[in-house]
Amino acid sequence: MNLTLQLEHLGWININFTSDDKQFYIPGSFLTDFVYEFTDRISTLAEGANEVIVRVQTELGEYRIFVKQETNICLFNVFEFDDNFSTYDLDEGVCVYEDKVELKSLMNIIFREITKLKNLGNEEYFRLWGNHFPELPYKRLIRARDTIKHRTNNFE
Repeated sequence: MNLTLQLEHLGWININFTSDDKQFYIPGSFLTDFVYEFTDRISTLAEGANEVIVRVQTELGEYRIFVKQETNICLFNVFEFDDNFSTYDLDEGVCVYEDKVELKSLMNIIFREITKLKNLGNEEYFRLWGNHFPELPYKRLIRARDTIKHRTNNFE
């Protein structure tokens, strides 16, 4: 699995998921701070959480990225909902993308993409996204990634 994040014009983020045989795109909106939430919640996987859900608002509609950890493999699913800020349960959405990825690889992919956003610089990031770069979740992501690296190196 691969993931790319690209900030577009004022308040939009392109979220692309690809693997050998599938591809999916989400045009994320500034209605919620996806970058902050994604960075923060993904870090909890390295800290021991079994699963995380991150919402991505579009206009109109919502996607939920659901990642469930089983040992060191993550089941990565994206569910689509018709309404923004949907109150439906996860199983009421339509699964539009699914894949499996090692936790270490997932952390490296997300770290790479969030670092690209950080490298835009504070002014440009704010101009494109309308929010400040999530420094504290980014530091948490670095610690989480280091934890996974240390844990997997000790077991390999």
